Amino acid sequence: MADLEAEGFLSNAREYANLASFDIQKLPEDSVERQALHNLQNALDSLIQAVDALNDEVD
Repeated sequence: MADLEAEGFLSNAREYANLASFDIQKLPEDSVERQALHNLQNALDSLIQAVDALNDEVD
């Protein structure tokens, strides 16, 4: 059951990250806000990949 729950959380994280990425692209290209959010998006993507890799190791 924990594996299904973890997969659900990862799926939600990916979905929200994709939605955020789309919204970030709407900001002006040279804005500080866009760069900051882009950096946060990259950090979030890395965390999702790390948790996904750890989840695969457990399986």
